[in-house]
Amino acid sequence: MTKKYAAKFLFVLVIYALISGLAGIGFSAFASSGTHVFRGAVAPKPKTQAVAADSQVAVRAEPATPAQSVPVTSLAKTAASKKQATTPTSDVVKKTAKTAPKQTDAAPKASAVKAKKSTANKTKSAKPAAKPGTSKDLFLNAQAALLINMSTGDVYYEHNPDKTIAPASITKLLTLYIIREALAQGRLSQATPIPVSAEAVKTGGSRMRLKRNEKVPLGELIKGISVVSANNACVAVAEYFGKGDPSKFVAQMNEKARKIGMVNSRFKNPNGLPASGQLSTARDIAKLSVAYLRTFPESLKVHSMTSHTYHGATHRNANTLLRTYKGVDGLKTGFVCEAGYNITATAKRGKTRLVAVVLGAQNSAVRQRETAKLLDYGFRRAANEEKLANKTSAAAKKPKA
Repeated sequence: MTKKYAAKFLFVLVIYALISGLAGIGFSAFASSGTHVFRGAVAPKPKTQAVAADSQVAVRAEPATPAQSVPVTSLAKTAASKKQATTPTSDVVKKTAKTAPKQTDAAPKASAVKAKKSTANKTKSAKPAAKPGTSKDLFLNAQAALLINMSTGDVYYEHNPDKTIAPASITKLLTLYIIREALAQGRLSQATPIPVSAEAVKTGGSRMRLKRNEKVPLGELIKGISVVSANNACVAVAEYFGKGDPSKFVAQMNEKARKIGMVNSRFKNPNGLPASGQLSTARDIAKLSVAYLRTFPESLKVHSMTSHTYHGATHRNANTLLRTYKGVDGLKTGFVCEAGYNITATAKRGKTRLVAVVLGAQNSAVRQRETAKLLDYGFRRAANEEKLANKTSAAAKKPKA
């Protein structure tokens, strides 16, 4: 009985074992129908297994789609390239440091360089002051002289420019300045009647034919003063402006002289007749002439007249350069024994206007000749400067090869 049960037990065990084995095979076959684990197990073994830890986690975290199926080697290369992009090597850093400009210093340095260059350019382009000629360049037979290019303001020549000399009838240019200023301000007109006093009539020296107690249009007196150099006309005007007291008009003359910058000049009368302490210089007379011409350019219509007639008496202009020198159209001559023969003359040729002052010539012929020499010198110099300027301008415009 014991053997019989033992044999049954063994038979049952064998049957159980067989059943268990068949069940395991069936389960395994069922599991192989579509599980991801099995397919992963039977897939070809990758050639490279060295994958970064974060890549493995990413792959295992969610199923791979066709777009995400990237070989491990590509991921490794991508990771390496990302690392290089974010962390440049020391060589790259060094090169960048050398080539990249410092933003904090670049702007100030650049502006400083530009400022320096612009200053240098201005220095180069700035016109140097013209040096005035002297007696070494041109000898003039006169006590003093000065030549100005009015177009540029350059002093072309000077000889004893600050030597004080009696201005003689050049004084009348300051008298005319005050008269024309009153006309410009509308206080008077060319037709304003100016009474002629007995004091005016008896005034000596050069004069126009004025009659006592007559009233002469201011325009006629201006012509008489400018062309004839009429001393009596100056007295009549001074009395009118000073309301009978010509010294008040002389005070206006000295005030105007100071405003113009005539620092070494003093005037005692309105016509330039000899008077103690009445003095001026070539430089001051040049200042007066330039100021007068710039303020009243229309005055040249009168100063260029070669003669003037009043009450049947015709007088020729003492400025003989009007008839003998091309371009001369003013201004005023003068003579007193103390000083000699004086002149302030202006001439224009082309775009150049010159003002020449010659004081203390021996006679009227010398005065004319020396003034002409001075004007010739000025126009030659102006022409040379113009040629040089044209060459410089042409060279600047010429395109570089």
